[in-house]
Amino acid sequence: MTGEDVFEARATLGQMWGLGRPLGPNELAHALNLSPKTGGSTVLAWESGARPISGPATVAIAAMLAGYRPPGT
Repeated sequence: MTGEDVFEARATLGQMWGLGRPLGPNELAHALNLSPKTGGSTVLAWESGARPISGPATVAIAAMLAGYRPPGT
């Protein structure tokens, strides 16, 4: 998964989840159970290519795009 894929996933998930807008970086971070303090910046770092996307995050994003909706989202 590339940074562009993560960016596109935020847009797709926002529509799938009925928000009518892309998920914000902090919202995706929350869905992935990342740190509340740094999760949003981690998502943005993935998108910019400044940080590699972890395997577990890739699997979780793919699962969400396939229809899984994490609790609390």
